[in-house]
Amino acid sequence: MVFIMVMVIVVTAIGSDTIIKMKKASIEERRLKIEEEKLAIQRLELEMKREQDKLEHRGF
Repeated sequence: MVFIMVMVIVVTAIGSDTIIKMKKASIEERRLKIEEEKLAIQRLELEMKREQDKLEHRGF
């Protein structure tokens, strides 16, 4: 009986650890996606500035 109780505790601990790891991975994926979006916005802003500088240089 004690063996069964120990096994239940072990399986529960492994299961909860797996769920925690999955949630952490999901949070990390979201964080990386946000960083990726920020970099894309910065790249677009730089491209816009470059185009604006070209136009100003040509006298528009």
